[in-house]
Amino acid sequence: MSSEDDGPLFWHPARQLDGKRHAIRQDRPPRGWSKVRALCGSLLDPAPVSSTEWLLYPTCRACWDSVVRRQVPDFPCAAPEEDQPPEER
Repeated sequence: MSSEDDGPLFWHPARQLDGKRHAIRQDRPPRGWSKVRALCGSLLDPAPVSSTEWLLYPTCRACWDSVVRRQVPDFPCAAPEEDQPPEER
């Protein structure tokens, strides 16, 4: 995994794309009007959204699966040792 894959994620509702919340590689809402790429590959318009959209839009399954793959090893032997410092995991 690259360091880009380990960075923070922000979930953003995509009103104009499909009405789902998508994960993007940022730690806050995108600024400006340039489209951003979600983990699932979709291009999102980062327009401001309402709290209703945050509550009602379902999570994109492909983005969710991508997040799970980043955090859960495929095999138990690939899991970090619990006594290892976080920077060595």
